[in-house]
Amino acid sequence: MRLPKTSRTASELKELRLGKGDYAAGGARSLPFLDLDGARRRRPLVFGEVVDDLTSYPGLAADMFSGRQVDPAEWAVMWKEIGADGVCLRIIGDDIGSGVSLVRSVCDRTRLPVVVDASPEIVGAVASEIDDSILMLFSDTVRDDGHIAVIGCRDADEASSRCGEHDAVVSFGHVTEERELGELVGRIEEYRSRGLSGDRTCSNPIIIDVTYAWDALDEGWDARRASMLEATEALAVMLAGADMLIMKGPGAADMARVYGEELADL
Repeated sequence: MRLPKTSRTASELKELRLGKGDYAAGGARSLPFLDLDGARRRRPLVFGEVVDDLTSYPGLAADMFSGRQVDPAEWAVMWKEIGADGVCLRIIGDDIGSGVSLVRSVCDRTRLPVVVDASPEIVGAVASEIDDSILMLFSDTVRDDGHIAVIGCRDADEASSRCGEHDAVVSFGHVTEERELGELVGRIEEYRSRGLSGDRTCSNPIIIDVTYAWDALDEGWDARRASMLEATEALAVMLAGADMLIMKGPGAADMARVYGEELADL
């Protein structure tokens, strides 16, 4: 008896090459992790979060980086050493020269795909002064300077209108409370479903920030519990169809990577 072609869809989602061409995001031809009819077996990419100012950064998370968090470039190198696929560099300061120098240092030392989350002024300076294919930039609009824009959108309709068929990455943001996770999953699933049904304006890769667990710690929580909560959200958005994750805790990031590899090999 011939099995029905249950995973075949009308369209293949857009694939973007990242880094020096050695990383890829997107390109799905089925719902997440299905492998019938040639669907791709690829886990989501994990980006480790690095910040240039630890003032409001959770101490429990900072302590997991063995002191290397005091130097953002060295912190980024540690993420590479522990298996992250990329770095999300959040520049909190407003000094443009220092911001550009830091981005260049992280790019040169890691050679990983780097997402830059900073003020529009710093993002603009980085885009004009660093001509490097590994960069993705949080931006209000699609970029035409060779860099890939990460565009924040509330839902599938906004992502469709703002990104269209351009090369861009869609960010549906993050949740600040656990109860909001279902809403985030719904937004991812709707966008993916429309893309797989042939809507080319809903075919871009999706990146999701799953660091919220560390920003909402209740009294008495420890690093293990926060890591488990972060990993739980990572698994939920992976199953919904996220292509990339931004993560804070190294333990949670490792769990997400292992879960993704296991699911992709089913």
